[in-house]
Amino acid sequence: MLLQRLLTAVVGIPVALLLIHAGGWWLAAALALLAVGGLRELYRLLSARDMLVYPGLGYPLAVILMAATAGSVAVARGHSPLRPALEIVLLVGGVGVAASLMLRTAPVKGGDRALSTLACHFYVPQVLSYLLRLRALDAPAVQLGSAGRTFPAGLCWLVVLMLAVWGMDTAAYAVGKAIGKRKLCPSISPGKTVEGAVAALLAPAVVMSVAGHWLGLPLYHGLILGAGIGVVGQAGDLFESMLKRRAGMKDSGMLLPGHGGILDRFDSLLFAAPLAYFYLSFAL
Repeated sequence: MLLQRLLTAVVGIPVALLLIHAGGWWLAAALALLAVGGLRELYRLLSARDMLVYPGLGYPLAVILMAATAGSVAVARGHSPLRPALEIVLLVGGVGVAASLMLRTAPVKGGDRALSTLACHFYVPQVLSYLLRLRALDAPAVQLGSAGRTFPAGLCWLVVLMLAVWGMDTAAYAVGKAIGKRKLCPSISPGKTVEGAVAALLAPAVVMSVAGHWLGLPLYHGLILGAGIGVVGQAGDLFESMLKRRAGMKDSGMLLPGHGGILDRFDSLLFAAPLAYFYLSFAL
């Protein structure tokens, strides 16, 4: 299992970095594929509970959303403070309604297929689109290294976000295995421990603080954002665990050897991406 995880990382990390560096339509195309793959896994989890959707509607909507987002961030620079505030309200409300719908225990009727499809759209493609928004973050370019080479702020912060989430997952796994004694949520995810959860809270705070200092973000902003990522990232992990448990499945898929499916690998990032985008939009 560990060897498979390492091999997947050896292949996946360079590909992810190349796509992040390319940005634009290349990143949009990759995220569209991830969104479609994530939806396919989510539909599978929900169908195990007889929760019906319209895949023929959900898949095209995911691709259209990524294309529309890529097009809009390519031309949009600057915005009023009201716009992101309104987006936050709509996103939090949409994700909240989607989560309550997907986790409900009442029998699901076929007439709810359109609503279920919309709920899935909020959970996967909508939040993934914030990775594109973060890559196109409207902030001053970052100067790195003694040579003074500059990089787009969004590129730097997207890489840092990936490092923070990876650090969170790694810290939770390592500390939980080494010293974990008290179960965090045994009815949802028996392997998670309180000690691992604390490590998962601290790791992204450290990553964001150190990286933020290099990128010109005040220390307190790095600590707040990092801790926030630790909280929402673990919430995303637990949410996906609840979906799998209610579907009676161990993994959402088998696409990534050693990791499971797309949702298994990106569950924390799904919740962390919007937070990072909105926080940095206000802080920078």
